[in-house]
Amino acid sequence: MNPNIAGIARSAMLVNLNISTYSGRKQDKKTQEEVTTSNGSGSKKAASVYKNLFAECKELDDITKFQARVRAEHYRLTMPWDDTGTRLLPTKMLFEYKATLNRYTAEFERLVDVFLDKYETLVAAAAFQLGTLFDRMEYPSRARVAQRFSMGTSMVPLPTAGDFRLDVEAAVQQELVEQYEKRMAAQLVAVNQEAWTRLYDVLSRMSNRLTVGEDGKKQIFRDTTVTNADELCELLTKLNVTGDPSLEKARRQLEDVLEGITPKDLRESDGLRSTTKQKVDAILESFDWGIDDAD
Repeated sequence: MNPNIAGIARSAMLVNLNISTYSGRKQDKKTQEEVTTSNGSGSKKAASVYKNLFAECKELDDITKFQARVRAEHYRLTMPWDDTGTRLLPTKMLFEYKATLNRYTAEFERLVDVFLDKYETLVAAAAFQLGTLFDRMEYPSRARVAQRFSMGTSMVPLPTAGDFRLDVEAAVQQELVEQYEKRMAAQLVAVNQEAWTRLYDVLSRMSNRLTVGEDGKKQIFRDTTVTNADELCELLTKLNVTGDPSLEKARRQLEDVLEGITPKDLRESDGLRSTTKQKVDAILESFDWGIDDAD
């Protein structure tokens, strides 16, 4: 077996994040029929009408927004793996990932409890909000709604070609192993490119935000322009699962540029702003980023 693949299999695992929520949306077939009929449509399927059972519900909105935050953090701490949503989690990230997801799970459960505690009151309020669109039969019981909410992760070891323990002819088994290793190698290329892309995006954003126009006008930038770069430098020490030396070199160069610099410093010193941009641009010009628009 390819020793590089075997090494990565020992230093990473596969993880899935599973979040389910109650959407509070329902297809309104009666209104849908009215819409299609009033518009002279020859098919009742020409339009789909959904209604929000809770037209104004901060508690449910908070859950929806929070799950998006959880997914964003899940993506930040992991790398893409396949089309099913499975992500690659380096073992160096395991403690941080589990601690982060535990905090988010606790907050998710708290938000769900807030919604469920007010559920009957919110249903009553919906009757006034929806008017003739309200139908009490469309609202499940509190217990049924509670079952719609869940959040958790599942982790499995990264498989290797050695997992093919099949009672087949040696030639066929060898073909399966070669196919698997080829696919694995392609996935690792994608993982590595994701890391490069993250670094490129941060550098490009910094370069753009630190630009001073010919008229002397400065671009406005938020603190996150710098803090996100700092955080990525730390993350890439763990997300560089292929051990790409060029990626590590680029990461270190950015780390050196950022050392001792604060957003306040960059705003107050035109000289520091200019030299920092020059250094960032030099990093951008020094590496092949594998991105079409990186020239």
